Amino acid sequence: MDPLINQRPPAHRTRRKAHLFCRHPVAQERFLRLLTRAGFDVVLHHQLHLPEQADNNRRPASLAVIDGSDLEPAVEFVRTLRTRQPKLPILVLLPKVSGSKTYSLLRLGVKGVLPFGHTQRELPRAAAELARGGHWIPRDILAGFIESILPELHGSESLNPDVEISRREREVLDLLLENLSNKEIAARLFVSERTVKFHVSNLLSKFGVQRRADLIVMWMRRAVEFRWQSPEREPAISTRVN
Repeated sequence: MDPLINQRPPAHRTRRKAHLFCRHPVAQERFLRLLTRAGFDVVLHHQLHLPEQADNNRRPASLAVIDGSDLEPAVEFVRTLRTRQPKLPILVLLPKVSGSKTYSLLRLGVKGVLPFGHTQRELPRAAAELARGGHWIPRDILAGFIESILPELHGSESLNPDVEISRREREVLDLLLENLSNKEIAARLFVSERTVKFHVSNLLSKFGVQRRADLIVMWMRRAVEFRWQSPEREPAISTRVN
């Protein structure tokens, strides 16, 4: 039995459960305190290894928080954890959040990244956001990540096929997924910015999201939900502006 798969919690228990994987004692204390303050019951793991036996707390975990001080072992552990628990949200804490090293985590399905220097202020909010099903990615990382996977984004093949959109909406959507502004999309399609705004509003309504960033998130989530497991291709993965 997978040690992180648990039964439905009793009705009277409302606190969420988080697994904290951290090998550094000082960081353990700080992260444990912040997560507890955010309303989590925390199961602490002193190494980047899955427990061999299930713990006595049978509630399902809402979140896994991983100390990414040693990035390569952290990446490999994320890969293992995603294989065992593909739906468990993962937040990785890093010395510095930047560039391709962070992208590799996002491609494995990590839903949040946070630099150590921001944990005091942002860890409780980031953890709560992921536990609710959201994401916590810095804006500059989101922009760079989208740019790095533009070839994969073009065509938007993995959005809900049951949603009917017009040819013009498809054209707007393809450019929106390239992270272009309304003004840039209007220039590409030789239409007014007001027309683009109208089509974007329709697309958000049809796909049931409120922001264009959320539509990009939806595409990436559906496009690569399990593709990251294939050794033949590195996928994109969902992100969200915070």
